[in-house]
Amino acid sequence: MEPNNVKRLVEEAKTGSREAFDELVRITYPRLLKRAVSVTGNLEDARDAVQDAYVRAFRSLATLRGDASFSQWMHTIVNNASATLAAKARRRRFELITNSRLNGRDHDEVDESRERDPGLLVEIQRAVEQLPEQLRRVFVLKSYGLEHHEIAARLGISESNAKVRLHRARVLLRARLGALVDSHSEAG
Repeated sequence: MEPNNVKRLVEEAKTGSREAFDELVRITYPRLLKRAVSVTGNLEDARDAVQDAYVRAFRSLATLRGDASFSQWMHTIVNNASATLAAKARRRRFELITNSRLNGRDHDEVDESRERDPGLLVEIQRAVEQLPEQLRRVFVLKSYGLEHHEIAARLGISESNAKVRLHRARVLLRARLGALVDSHSEAG
């Protein structure tokens, strides 16, 4: 059950009151941001997802039924916006990984392997997705070209911790993919 002030603000926002909608944002933002972080895995993407969710909500506020909960409605919109953003991020990560150095091979060799066996790309993506979250985040940020100190600042860890996590991620990927890449190279 939503407080009466939220219901009143929703009704005012439906009539076009920006102030009422701004107040709804102020009331709901912390909880929705927390939800978005749990879906996207990072604060920056979560903020983008929540902002997108509020824009969507503002545009379609008139469709919210009077008996519906604004908080639940926003929760659904944030989930959808976060999931969409997370899916886009996974696709970007996959593209970066397949075009970067992997296990000592340059990207031309990886591109040749991709042409011979598209299943190799699926295995690479799967291996990265199976990394523990802390290691995967560092690995992906490094694949974006960030330096160790930038990764550390973004994740709120020490630079040495960022280096250790990156090393561990690479060791795990090499263990998982080394034999796979070699077997695909021999098959070609």
